[in-house]
Amino acid sequence: MSNISFGNRLFLFTVILLILPILLTGYMLHIIGNSELSLVKEQKAKLNHAAYLFEQQLGGSLDGYLAREGVLQKSKEEQMQAIHQRVSKIVKTLNKDYPELHIGIYHKRLDVFFDGSGRFSENFSRRRKGAFSEVLSTGKSYANNLGGDEKAWVEVYKPFSPNGEVEGVIRSAENLGETGYYGKRESVANTVYAIIVVTIMLGLGGSLMMFRQFVNQVQSVTEGVQSLKNDLGYTVPKAPGELGEIVDSVNDLARKILELNIYNDTMLATIEDALLVVDVNGNVVIANCAAQKLFELPGENKGLPYNDVLPKNSPFINLLDETLEKETQYADLNVSWASSNGVLELIVSTDTLKNGTSTIGAVILCRDITEHKKLEEQVHRQERLASLGKLVAGVAHEIRNPLTSISCYIQHWQDNKNPSAKALATMSREVARLDGIVNQLLYFTKPAEAKFSYHDINLVINGVLGFIMETYQGKYNVVKTLDHSLPPAWIDREQIERVFSNILFNSLQAMPQGGTIKVGTYRSNNFIGIDITDTGCGIAQEHMVHLFDPFYSARPKGTGLGLAIAHEIISAHGGHIEVDSEIGKGTTFSLYVKAGEVE
Repeated sequence: MSNISFGNRLFLFTVILLILPILLTGYMLHIIGNSELSLVKEQKAKLNHAAYLFEQQLGGSLDGYLAREGVLQKSKEEQMQAIHQRVSKIVKTLNKDYPELHIGIYHKRLDVFFDGSGRFSENFSRRRKGAFSEVLSTGKSYANNLGGDEKAWVEVYKPFSPNGEVEGVIRSAENLGETGYYGKRESVANTVYAIIVVTIMLGLGGSLMMFRQFVNQVQSVTEGVQSLKNDLGYTVPKAPGELGEIVDSVNDLARKILELNIYNDTMLATIEDALLVVDVNGNVVIANCAAQKLFELPGENKGLPYNDVLPKNSPFINLLDETLEKETQYADLNVSWASSNGVLELIVSTDTLKNGTSTIGAVILCRDITEHKKLEEQVHRQERLASLGKLVAGVAHEIRNPLTSISCYIQHWQDNKNPSAKALATMSREVARLDGIVNQLLYFTKPAEAKFSYHDINLVINGVLGFIMETYQGKYNVVKTLDHSLPPAWIDREQIERVFSNILFNSLQAMPQGGTIKVGTYRSNNFIGIDITDTGCGIAQEHMVHLFDPFYSARPKGTGLGLAIAHEIISAHGGHIEVDSEIGKGTTFSLYVKAGEVE
């Protein structure tokens, strides 16, 4: 036994102490169950055979017997007596081979059960009457088990059909208690119980010896593990058997934890973000180098309350309070903090530390983006200056041309002292162009405040199309595909009319020789879509990316503000514009505005 390992000994005694009694109990129940099933099955076969012998000895129909005896036409009592005498002889004969057998026959016409006792009106119950009725109605045999333990009965009902017609029912029954089965089952159970008790006693004795030895070994290992709490470099002494394998695993785990601590310390020292970890009581657990520098922490801070070590004027104390007490989590929170080194711009995140469902602490992570903010502001300033320069250049270019024309005509007047009608008309046209450029520029830089309400988008489109088609009668073909089931659109009608006018004007300019304009409306999820398609020259790919830039135009006389204004209006409406174009085939502008439901 001393050569067997602790695990094998534990397994052996577990088998003896637990598994073997369970197996024996299961086997006992299996034997008892099978014995009972076999007995019942045997009893039913025995009762069926007895019923068969009973039927054979009757020798045919009971009514036929009564007719042969000359009592068929006599009173019911005389018929009952005749059948009783016949059945009694047969029952006595069968009882010689089957002493515990209870057998008889139910006569359907007389409604009497004959079992040789002579108690015609008392020898069957309502339950038995029901069994007789079931067999008579179905014409099939019927078996039944009644009661339990010492009072259990097995009975069989068999239809009696000597001439092909059910004349009655043969019943055969036997009490299981009279067979001695339950006594045998109790004897088997007592034997198995005795074996189980002896096995448990032996198992307990062996287990006590084994566990005493095991406790001594565990105590030695426990003392070694206690030493690891203060020194992960300590090695727990070897132990025999499987306990020795556990000791090796503990030593290996301690070594890995020591290596992991060194790795974590190195990693935390190299992280540029400030990381501070506190336990559920608010004591500092981890503070990396960046945290000590940013929060101006004392050199020895581990185990101290964060309320005492964090700067009093900082927002970090409140953030940690809410994270620990309310489990509030902050993600990428922008914080400005006036530290002793100046105002710092920080991105702060906090979270709880959990062990399963229990909170064990909290962590706060701070990233200093002060320098990044300064660089970002410089970039934005440069972008604003570049945009302003582009805008000024565009305005100067657009205004210079009309001013040049006006200047030339004024010089001409000074030389000739007489302005011509053509000169006046040209100057008027150029002044109007200047006025239009100024108006569009003012609208683009400071658009009018939108006045939203519900409008039928189809009516808005028809209004704009009607005005344009009246201006260009017969030159363009208009095809409309409007969805009249659309809900109303939530728009500023005047501004949306301006968008349609600008885009339709661009489409007409792309077809100087005439062409086809297709306008369609449809539902697109929560938006109403409007497609405006022309059959013009199309837009080159290099122009597509600048299509909505102010003062960008591929046409010599275009201001480049129409589409820019349209884009700004649609964006202010919460929608967007998509453009699809192919050189030589045409362009499609798809506008999307929000659909609304009138309350």
